[in-house]
Amino acid sequence: MPRDPQLKSQRKPDVGTLTVAAGVVRFGDGSFPVLAGPGAVESEPQIVGAARQIRDAGGLVIRSATYLPPDIAGSFSPLGREGVLLLEHAASAVGIAASTFVFEPSEVATVVSHTDLIEIGPSRMRSSDVLSEAGRTGTTVIVHRGSEATVDDWVAAATTVTNAGGRVVLCDRGSEGHDPRTSGTVDISAVAVVQRLTDLPVLVNPAPLAGSLDLIAPLALAARSAGADGLMVAVHPHPDAARFRLGGHLDPAAFAELMEALGIPSLRDEIDRIDREILNLVARRLANSVDIGLIKAERGVPLHAPDREEELVADARADARAIGLDPDYAEDIMRVILDHSKRAQAAAVETERTET
Repeated sequence: MPRDPQLKSQRKPDVGTLTVAAGVVRFGDGSFPVLAGPGAVESEPQIVGAARQIRDAGGLVIRSATYLPPDIAGSFSPLGREGVLLLEHAASAVGIAASTFVFEPSEVATVVSHTDLIEIGPSRMRSSDVLSEAGRTGTTVIVHRGSEATVDDWVAAATTVTNAGGRVVLCDRGSEGHDPRTSGTVDISAVAVVQRLTDLPVLVNPAPLAGSLDLIAPLALAARSAGADGLMVAVHPHPDAARFRLGGHLDPAAFAELMEALGIPSLRDEIDRIDREILNLVARRLANSVDIGLIKAERGVPLHAPDREEELVADARADARAIGLDPDYAEDIMRVILDHSKRAQAAAVETERTET
């Protein structure tokens, strides 16, 4: 049995999956984001249309290749920087995040300036130059598993990114096998194996490399059941007219059906309901805070109590750890709430003084 690799992101006992943020998306927090899009950016109407269809079905990220090396692009002429700008425009127009591949270190600066995520594909998983350059940006990097890579090779590539300062999300699309009927099909068991080794979020691309689009839905459902942290799916507004194909695309209707099967729309509705509850609770807290501020002012007590604030922040961090939430995330939320409370208290006290 192979020895576990020594990783910067080594899984520790009783510690959950790391939450990794990228724009409006969070990986590893149980939300199961879906990243989808055409194999490559072809035109503005194509990528904007795809982004809108993906957003409407519940997808959170539009992903599409912009740079492609000749050995992968074939007869297709990738748009390069123009494609990156079109992808950024499409994502911004519909309010979702954007992601694209880099194949050379020289492409990283352009991509990181205009997208929320960088992807390093299977063909560059072993390129330390690309991995390190992407990591040095400090952004979120999706490291895809190479078709012949072992799990240890894959997580070692991720460590190259984290050692350079980047945040990593892993993605598995499958590895080469001996059976031609299953070779190139994602190995769902790899999700559990990787999660035993590392605390990094793990995504799954369920599309078999050789096509067989009818396998996508069952593999996607199996990936979710196995504990994957998200999904990647190739979606094109008009698959038969796609100018770049690598394993085939779902059409928008099939993608919407997949999202329904995954329960994504109902989950989004639940998130919306929770968001409304959060706002109502914050409003109630703010009202109580203002009342306390007025009482303090009446009694000549200072409004600002730094020790009390730090106590609240410490409590929030402790509570977050107890429920598996990132303590830094909880602290950020609490400090925003406290800052707004202080401003509201000061404004209410000033209004009271003016009126009296």
